[in-house]
Amino acid sequence: MDKLSDDTILYRAITKKKWIDPDKAVDAEAFILRIKRGNYEEALSAALEPEQSYNRLSKCWGVIRFTVRDVRELGLDAIQDKPDHVSIINVPNPETHEKEATDIGTKLAKKSRLFLDRLNNPIINKK
Repeated sequence: MDKLSDDTILYRAITKKKWIDPDKAVDAEAFILRIKRGNYEEALSAALEPEQSYNRLSKCWGVIRFTVRDVRELGLDAIQDKPDHVSIINVPNPETHEKEATDIGTKLAKKSRLFLDRLNNPIINKK
């Protein structure tokens, strides 16, 4: 795939309602690796189109918007690994680098904005 430009807009689905606070600000937890099937994720997922960020999820509370520049300014990178998927790599593991993971999550959350608000009416995809 082609290298993504710094101005490329990325979208991340809100899979946990608590990722957005009552004032509609993005919480750092939206950008901290989570445990899946007993192990931490290797990367964070994002997409190039809002719908691509949630089309495979059973429930989505909305979509967060940020840029590749926002990611790279923090020493991370965004790699388009599929036509409808971007991996945000070099994200610190919260188990082994807790402070760094929290700091990066907080900084990226501050750069991000709520793009699609479905907090009171989540998108439900029937599988």
